[in-house]
Amino acid sequence: MPRRRMLHDSPVKRAILQGPFPISGEELAKRFGISRVVVWKHVRELRRLGYSIRSTGKGYLLEGRPDVPYPWELDVRAVYLPETASTMDVAWKLEDWTFVIAGTQRSGRGRGGRRWFSPPGGLYFSVAVSPNLPLSETDSILSSVLSSIVEVLHDLGVEAEPRENALYVGDRKLGGVLVEISGEMERIKRAVVGVGINVNNPVPEGAVSLQMLLGKVSLLEVARKTLPAVEEGLRRLLKTSGNSG
Repeated sequence: MPRRRMLHDSPVKRAILQGPFPISGEELAKRFGISRVVVWKHVRELRRLGYSIRSTGKGYLLEGRPDVPYPWELDVRAVYLPETASTMDVAWKLEDWTFVIAGTQRSGRGRGGRRWFSPPGGLYFSVAVSPNLPLSETDSILSSVLSSIVEVLHDLGVEAEPRENALYVGDRKLGGVLVEISGEMERIKRAVVGVGINVNNPVPEGAVSLQMLLGKVSLLEVARKTLPAVEEGLRRLLKTSGNSG
């Protein structure tokens, strides 16, 4: 797979992975109105992406899945890039409410133009919204996202504290949130929210990861909890402000 290829959601891949198992290629072909060759191509791609899928006389059996937040594994609209310069740059170009997730970033952005260290194993994503809020409400967007993530971390057994645009456990940084906006006439026309959370990745001195706090954790499960929570929090904020986003 090309390192920078963008992966999109796929109902066929979702069906292959959801079962019930064994699930036959013929059944999938009929369900989606495609050929069995196309079904096989989806299976072959899933295997190349790290899934363990065994072919049997009765159909396909899923025996293992990679710990990667691919779009078809999530309950939000998303795309996935194994590597990119910055998820922020990609999100600006895509439709609102599309989560851009990266395996690693070459030029991840932090506050004040600083670089966000983004090695494999962390959760890095951005999402764009069109809030039509006053520019003075930029901090409300930031606060909404931070609060949503704090709740997710609490459920995972980690008590984190939001400070400015970051998440801390004690005096060690666990994650950060960046909000970039474009606007006119003192209104926020569009905003892109970027999030980086240290999960199983190595961290700089003075930082901390979920792995350091909890032992090895599932990046996919953290993504499954975090992304919907962020979306729900943002939609709630926009609904309260009288804008659906």
